[in-house]
Amino acid sequence: MVHAYRKGYAGERQLVHILAHMGYMVVRTPRSGRINLASPDIIAAKGGRLIVIECKSRAGAFTVPPEQLDELREWEEKAGAKAYVAWKVSRKGWFFLNLNDVVGNNGNVGKKFLHEKAIGIEAI
Repeated sequence: MVHAYRKGYAGERQLVHILAHMGYMVVRTPRSGRINLASPDIIAAKGGRLIVIECKSRAGAFTVPPEQLDELREWEEKAGAKAYVAWKVSRKGWFFLNLNDVVGNNGNVGKKFLHEKAIGIEAI
């Protein structure tokens, strides 16, 4: 469990720095999901645009829990943010999925789904 937490933390930190180098003001919300408030892993803003990101670093397919999807949806509805699920694929980098696509797939994310729906970081 500790290894998985460190892997996720390291991935989130990496993405924070990538976004900052792209000109975003970025914060990582550590321990998201544990404070009983809608808190994505990363919140970023640039030029009046707000994005929120739930990050996953996994070797294979996964399912985003419904409560995390609901929290991202809450950010879209209440704050006007654009929400993404970001998947760091080992040795291939970050891929971004629109929240609506992930919700439409019942939270299930696999490599086929990723290749069909993912966008690059420059498109977010």
